[in-house]
Amino acid sequence: MLPRHDGEGWIELYHHLLMLRSKLTFDQLVGINIQHGELKSIIRAAGQLNASSALCSNHVMRCGKHFAVFTGLGRFGVVRPVQIKRSDFVESELNAFSPSMRRFWGYLIGQRTARWTDSNVHCCYVSIVDGRCYWYDWADYQSDMIFDGIQSNTPMGLLLDLEEGMLSIYQNGQRLATLKDGLSGEYCWYSAVCGRTTSISIERGSAPGEEQAG
Repeated sequence: MLPRHDGEGWIELYHHLLMLRSKLTFDQLVGINIQHGELKSIIRAAGQLNASSALCSNHVMRCGKHFAVFTGLGRFGVVRPVQIKRSDFVESELNAFSPSMRRFWGYLIGQRTARWTDSNVHCCYVSIVDGRCYWYDWADYQSDMIFDGIQSNTPMGLLLDLEEGMLSIYQNGQRLATLKDGLSGEYCWYSAVCGRTTSISIERGSAPGEEQAG
């Protein structure tokens, strides 16, 4: 059962429920080096070197377990369901964007609501390029973890378990590691590209031993 927030209408709640049952799509693209592929579930670099990001902003996760499968080279993870409005920035300021960039932290944390709860884990992702996991509280602290066993040419699954407050990584049907604990509140899936040849896709899946989640 999807919990209803204070002040949330039934139509809004029903919309969120429908989106959690629909195909995952990258609804918000930020940066000049990113574009959709054949489908909105695919993003590609646009021939530039700037880091650019894609958020599944319409698919907000607030409770339960959610599993997504990412294919490609880049960064994959979760972020708060923020809205990045071009009208809030001067020209070229959003040519490169990532929620990990310190210059955007004040803008992002300024969108905090009670729906984020008291967790300070606002962004957490794994980088296939360097085999590290990073997380951010958009204040003054960031941390990373190196782990072995990740294969860059193999689809990667992420399980967001909001019952236990954990984000875990899977490959080849095996759980590789817990990337971060202490997660609560609302999140959406997130990915980022950099360089000129990156292509990334996302789809719902099931973690080994779990029923369909997303």
